[in-house]
Amino acid sequence: MSTKISNSRHSTVPARTTKPAPTVTTATRPGFLRDEMSTGRGRAHRSSAQHSVGQAPATPEQQVQRAFDAQIANLQRAVANGVPGAQEELANVLRDRAGVGAAMSDLEQKIAANENPATWANVKPESLAKAEQAEARAQLKKQLNDLKTFGVKVAKMTPKERQDLQNFFRLAKEDPEAFKRFVDANKPGAQAPTQPPVQGSTPVTPSASTGAPANIQAAIDFGLSQQGAPYVGGASPFRFGKPGDGNTYQMEGQKAYVSPKGVVGYDCSGLMVTMLKKAGIDLSGMASSRAMKARLPQVPKDQLQPGDLLVKNGHVAMYIGNGQMIESVPGGVHVTSASTYINDPAYSGHRPG
Repeated sequence: MSTKISNSRHSTVPARTTKPAPTVTTATRPGFLRDEMSTGRGRAHRSSAQHSVGQAPATPEQQVQRAFDAQIANLQRAVANGVPGAQEELANVLRDRAGVGAAMSDLEQKIAANENPATWANVKPESLAKAEQAEARAQLKKQLNDLKTFGVKVAKMTPKERQDLQNFFRLAKEDPEAFKRFVDANKPGAQAPTQPPVQGSTPVTPSASTGAPANIQAAIDFGLSQQGAPYVGGASPFRFGKPGDGNTYQMEGQKAYVSPKGVVGYDCSGLMVTMLKKAGIDLSGMASSRAMKARLPQVPKDQLQPGDLLVKNGHVAMYIGNGQMIESVPGGVHVTSASTYINDPAYSGHRPG
């Protein structure tokens, strides 16, 4: 409600008697549903209600809430209008809102525990307890502030960015060794940084000429051009670089994976088959790591040449020279050091052609 401010000049018109303005009751904005993002968020809801009709800038909690609200409202309209893919994206946004909310709630609970004197009762002397408490609280509050900023970015992500983020988190969960290699190689000062396992990243090229035959170099060059393409599960007919249909596919006993609609993706063996086709080598009849391990000629790992495969039952990667390999893992297609697989007795070297 706006208030009109009178002109500073005196009026010659006789003053009129005015009635008192009616009292306006302002309804508070509804908060998130408890099963989505509201647990432990009472303070944020009260703040939202206090500022809902005022001019105060939105708090970080409100910015996260409003960003998700706007995205969800847009997608709900898209669903109502029958926009293809809108229902799936709405489910993804709701999932991310719940995840961000749960993470924020967890940090708030840790801060509350930090501020509870009982948490530090057994830490002596008291001066040490206060110092440790202050340091821990500062770290937790920084994490919470960073998460709020990140939450707004998550809410505003495009479908492709959202898929890339899920690929990144999936790699951290399902292949922690590959995730650690990626993180370590991308630390400041790392000598041979690998690519983040998300689509759209800048390609990595071998540090020097591989010296491979022209056909094998063509296969390697093609693989490098596919860095960042998402992982597509083994049951999917789209695991050989064909744009996906947006459906979920699952091989018995394995995790289900989405073939992102219109997006090119691979599983580990699908990438190898597709790369080697560029070299004129057809492995379509053994399009699984088990078949490759059983049927391709084996070579000692200390004699690997560019184009050779590092295979175990369940995964396969290609050695591309200069101590590097390319693979498709749940985080996507990326280049990394081959040393881990070379030193792992579960992997054996095989020459496809």
